[in-house]
Amino acid sequence: MIQLTAAACQEINRLRQRQYQPDAICRLDLQPSSCAQWSYVLTLTQAVADDDEVYEFECCGFEGHEFEGVRLVVKRDRLTYIRNLKIDFSENLTGGSFRFDNPLATESCRCGYAFAIAQ
Repeated sequence: MIQLTAAACQEINRLRQRQYQPDAICRLDLQPSSCAQWSYVLTLTQAVADDDEVYEFECCGFEGHEFEGVRLVVKRDRLTYIRNLKIDFSENLTGGSFRFDNPLATESCRCGYAFAIAQ
C-alpha cells in the first residue's frame, strides 16, 4: 500500500494543470542512484501497463473544496522496495518538494530522494 497526503495530491493536480495534462496519471518509479541503491522518480504519463499496480486517491482541498482524484501507478516489481511508502509535499523558503517516507529504507541520502534497503 502506498499513501499520498493531501498536500502531495494537490501538488500533483497543480502540476497536471500547469503542464496542460489534466487527465495525466502520476507514475512512481525507481532508478539506480549514485548516492544510494535507488532514487525515486515521479513523472506524468497517459499510459498504464499490464505490469502496473494502480492506486487511486481522492483529494480534498482546503476548507473541503474537492480536487480531482489522482491515479498513481507503480511497476509491480518495484513494490518490494516501497511497501507502505508515504509521499508528502512541503514548501519552505527555498521552494517545495515531494518527501518520501519509506519504512523499508535502511539508509538514505541527504536529498531524501535516494535510499537503500539491506539485502
